[in-house]
Amino acid sequence: MAESDAPDRPTPPPETYEAIMQATYRAFCKHGYADLTTREIAEEFAKSRSLLHYHYDTKQELIVALLEYLLESHPAKAATDEIADPDERLELFIDRGLFGPENAPFDFWDFHTALLELRLHAHRNDAYREQLDRTIGLITDLLAATIREGIETGCFRDVDPEETAQFLYDAIDAARIRKITLGHDDAPRRTRRAIETFVLPTLRAADDDR
Repeated sequence: MAESDAPDRPTPPPETYEAIMQATYRAFCKHGYADLTTREIAEEFAKSRSLLHYHYDTKQELIVALLEYLLESHPAKAATDEIADPDERLELFIDRGLFGPENAPFDFWDFHTALLELRLHAHRNDAYREQLDRTIGLITDLLAATIREGIETGCFRDVDPEETAQFLYDAIDAARIRKITLGHDDAPRRTRRAIETFVLPTLRAADDDR
């Protein structure tokens, strides 16, 4: 039976769902995408393997569920509640995108290495592509909303929020890819310095304009 034809499975109770997603996340970061199997996910799951397969039968089902889980709890959402000032919030978005959240319960680079492997399969997998596209959309939408708020409050110049948000996301993403694929460990730091030197001064309104 093809995965797309798999029957609907019972929705796990919240506690079980959380445990399965955390197990999938740990295995994903530890093994990457290409080498990941449901057996390795089950080894991270404290409960029985049969319970895992009762709710999720395949690796794809688990990965799609994990992407949805991560989307709902994405740290970019928390930044909107943490910081009221749009300028400070934008800086936090940039720093978290390049260096990861402080005190994160995972290795930022292990996760993004595995995620990059997954992205390489997305062009042949509609389910992966849809979830990854939603994640990028969430981040760029939050960036654009922050920039738009800054324009409305006089903190930022009157720029195109969507275009600026997409540019920032692409710059951050490129820096992560360079570090992961080419070993350019200074790429995030250099990109952060370039954003601070060339992008943010152009975005920020002069004192006379406020």
